[in-house]
Amino acid sequence: MFKIIGADQKEYGPISAEQLRQWIREGRANAQTMVQVEGAAGWKPLSTYPEFAGSFGPPPLVAGQPTGVPLPSQDKVPNYLVQSILCTLCCCLPFGIVAIVFAAQVNSKLAAGDYQGAVASSKNARLWCWLSVGVGLLLSVSSIPAILRFVDQAMRGMPH
Repeated sequence: MFKIIGADQKEYGPISAEQLRQWIREGRANAQTMVQVEGAAGWKPLSTYPEFAGSFGPPPLVAGQPTGVPLPSQDKVPNYLVQSILCTLCCCLPFGIVAIVFAAQVNSKLAAGDYQGAVASSKNARLWCWLSVGVGLLLSVSSIPAILRFVDQAMRGMPH
């Protein structure tokens, strides 16, 4: 007999193994459902019990994905699009545009199943963002003496 923690965080049971398999088929329990064998002290995910190993179907296949290889999650590959746009507007226009081009490639490569290409584009977008920030800072700092000279000349030309 088993007890489970439902999606509503309530404890259910005791229930039989057959009833638990029925709940799996109905979608009321899944591999991550926390289960406790009646009389045991700890809770474990349902997937850790060998008697239920065959109850979970294989993961769905995705086009372009080799069989047996898990598809990495898209949220694990940042596209840096927002950062690229900000770098273009605030730091260094040419480098920011290059960053935008690479950032725009990330999601389309993921959609095509090209995970390695998406990671490479993501890294390139990040690199060009940092280059844009660096060049923008360098240009800003190097322009300070010219600005100070201009202000000094303007102040000397003003009547006192």
